[in-house]
Amino acid sequence: MKKDATSSCRTLLMHDILVGRTPIGDRVWDISKLIDWAFANLPVDQQKVVVTGNSGGGTVTLFAAACDTRISVAVPSSYFCTFTGSIGSIHHCECNYVPGIMQLGEMADVAGLIAPRPFCAVHGKLDKIFPIEESRKAFDHLKQIYTAAGVPDNCELYEGAEGHRYYKDGVWPFVKKHLSQNKE
Repeated sequence: MKKDATSSCRTLLMHDILVGRTPIGDRVWDISKLIDWAFANLPVDQQKVVVTGNSGGGTVTLFAAACDTRISVAVPSSYFCTFTGSIGSIHHCECNYVPGIMQLGEMADVAGLIAPRPFCAVHGKLDKIFPIEESRKAFDHLKQIYTAAGVPDNCELYEGAEGHRYYKDGVWPFVKKHLSQNKE
């Protein structure tokens, strides 16, 4: 995407700003309402709600799980990093930004709100917009939070060999392991 290009996310951002919202907030609300609907209308196990997504879907996964405790396992792909080393210093889609978030903490602090629930950050070693070194820094910070919460084994970092893409081999074994531990 060119830096001066108008994207659908930019249009959404501008409309959201007019009414005091953000695209992330809208998408987190959508996930929450989807969970409400599924619980009311489908035969789902309410103890086994998994959210995963890549890139912008990873953004939504992180923030939705931080805000909605009904999500039992969160696996963002190609997003978890430091704010300073990714969206704070490298051009990204407008949908990634929350006004004032860095006054409150770093991305690992947002992910820390998910603890003690299982969290796996899935990331490519060659990702140019979410550098792996910054993802490792964020993960080290998050691991301290999970350790303080008494569940260090509930957070993992999976590193894929390539760039900015979805690594199913890092997602589904983690999900299966934690859903099988969550049997009632």
